[in-house]
Amino acid sequence: MMTSTASSEPFVFAPSGSAPSGSAGNGSSTRGPMNSATGNPSSQSLVDQARQEITQIVREVAAASHEPRKRAEYFRFLADRVLRAMAGHGVVIWTRPLQGDSTAGDYVVEHRLGRVTDSALVDEAELVHQCLLAEVATEGVPVVVPPTPGADQIDVPANPMPYPAAIVPIRIDPSTSLPEGLIEVFLDEGGTAASQRGALRFLAQMSDLAGEFLRMRRLKKLSQLLDATDRVDAAVERLHRMTSTAMIQAAWVDAAAELLRLPRVALCRVDTTQPRIVAVSHVDRIDQHSEAAKAIRLATGHSLLPQHGLWFADCQDAPSPSDSDDAESTPADSETVRSASEPSWVVAAHPDSHWRLVGFTSDETEHLSEEVYWGTLNRLLVGGASAWTAARRIESVPGGRWFSRLLVEPDSTSTDAVRNVSVSSRIRRRRANRSRIRKAATWFAAMVVIGILVCLPMPSLVPVTGVIRPVELDTYHAASDAVVDSLHVDHGQMVRRGDLLATLTSSDLQEQETSLLGRQAVLMRQQEQVNQTLMSRPSAQSNSESIHDGREVEEEIESIRRQLEIIRESKDRLVLRALRDGRVDAWRLQERLANRPLRRGDDVLSVIAEDTAWVVDARVPQTRLQTVDNALQSETLTADVGTAWSSKMNLVATAERFGPIVPDPTDGTPSVVMRLSLDQPPKLGDQPLAEMPARVTLHCGHTPVGWFFVQDVVHWCQVQWGGYF
Repeated sequence: MMTSTASSEPFVFAPSGSAPSGSAGNGSSTRGPMNSATGNPSSQSLVDQARQEITQIVREVAAASHEPRKRAEYFRFLADRVLRAMAGHGVVIWTRPLQGDSTAGDYVVEHRLGRVTDSALVDEAELVHQCLLAEVATEGVPVVVPPTPGADQIDVPANPMPYPAAIVPIRIDPSTSLPEGLIEVFLDEGGTAASQRGALRFLAQMSDLAGEFLRMRRLKKLSQLLDATDRVDAAVERLHRMTSTAMIQAAWVDAAAELLRLPRVALCRVDTTQPRIVAVSHVDRIDQHSEAAKAIRLATGHSLLPQHGLWFADCQDAPSPSDSDDAESTPADSETVRSASEPSWVVAAHPDSHWRLVGFTSDETEHLSEEVYWGTLNRLLVGGASAWTAARRIESVPGGRWFSRLLVEPDSTSTDAVRNVSVSSRIRRRRANRSRIRKAATWFAAMVVIGILVCLPMPSLVPVTGVIRPVELDTYHAASDAVVDSLHVDHGQMVRRGDLLATLTSSDLQEQETSLLGRQAVLMRQQEQVNQTLMSRPSAQSNSESIHDGREVEEEIESIRRQLEIIRESKDRLVLRALRDGRVDAWRLQERLANRPLRRGDDVLSVIAEDTAWVVDARVPQTRLQTVDNALQSETLTADVGTAWSSKMNLVATAERFGPIVPDPTDGTPSVVMRLSLDQPPKLGDQPLAEMPARVTLHCGHTPVGWFFVQDVVHWCQVQWGGYF
């Protein structure tokens, strides 16, 4: 049978009935072959016994793979049994990190045992060995690597140890590209190929058992995580059904203590100068001046660091959970002895959050797995904060608390779960009856209130947009193609009738006038010659021809004179003068018109008459046209007008008539223009502004509240379905 040996030594056999290798009872040593006649086992029996021992080891490892052991304890047991069975010099179990993006070179030591391990590797040898592990992990095939002492090329995989290394991958999921771990055993030198194959077969069997152990642990973790997720989702759902912030705060900490299996949890709000304790689990009254309360407020001042998606701080400076530690380690898992009356940690969803959860732990606290612990804590922080915010919005509405108590049916299940109060079936039925009666009364009262509100009259106001215009606005145009020669006024300047506004010059008119004057001079000379011919009394035939030529010259001279008069009138029209008293409306007159060529009919400037009336062209949407028309016919329509830059409606307008249908400039929907006359002109500073956008509020009498809310719906129905009835 296998003797009890040190964990660093292989197992040895001690056959029953064999004598020690020393001297016998008479002092002489017994030598020679052992046979069954003398009571010593043969070589075949030793082989059978070794097989039985190895079979027993395999059974022990297989049984341990299905037992609820810790990860470190299992790998320690596995390394011991592998080392004993294979009689190697050392065993190293490598695993990938639990978090982060890991590659083939990221394998770390999970457990090592024996005289020869990777601890003896230094500098380049360690990098060469890591390259070897990466190569084996990538290939995914069990191998025996011969020794290569002195290997120093870090990019070439090799075994720098003086002993052969048998390496077998450990897989949890066969579909993954890289194994979750590796088992490395340093064998004796001089082994045959058959012995190495046998070692690899045994080591591959141990790898399968280790993968089965890790697979079962992962399934257990996932099952626990799913159960914890369902429980925390149910707790968060109960929080969201509550409409009182005080109840949410109390249920929040009670749920955290129950789900995290902690003796006490406190909730603090830190949006003020001093942290304020708002709730403590399973405590109805909080003494804000006690030492425990001071300790909780002091804990909220610790600097928070990001950890597992939250911001966490250990109040007692204990080691935080490590990724390489066993999955059962939590913030409550520490070698430091903690008192249940002192805060152990504080956590927040993000550093700017107004909420802090302060936890208390003790030695008797039942530990959860790391994934369950941090996932539950994260969901509780986020879900509780969102439920509190929703309830706060309800309470901020006037009468919101009262309506929430009436309209929301109390959740007896959540209340019983939070306060741990057992309620009899009779009390539950009575509470349900009261709830139904209260809900029916509430709905009846609500319907009565709604009916009264629907029938109440309210002012019918129709807000529209429009443009303020002067009725008398003189716009001056270019009478012909010309160039602005000079401007004699500025924007906003007061002018009198006949004042000079602008002078335009036309080169075409000037050329035509010059040409006509030249032609006129030539004709005048010809007329003088004709007159001299007539004065000299030539023959009758020559006199008649001269008279005919003289008439043609006179007619042509008269035509040129009329053309020159028209040109002079056109030139006079190029000199713009004010037709009436008023104010010039031409912004940036000099920049726009000085020395600028104009076409016939182009605008030059405008003058607002001094005593003109002002009107508003409001655009009334067709959906409100009926209301406005009814008010206009009943002579109850009034209007207030305000400018776009002022919030006051300080102008009073009187409705005159409807105009054409035009598209609204904002959204393109058809609207009807309505002309309104203003009692006084709008001014900005000391001057009026033409074409000024305005806001108009039409007062159309009174209308019921219900019709005010549904008239748009009725109009839409009339438009959509009116043609079918």
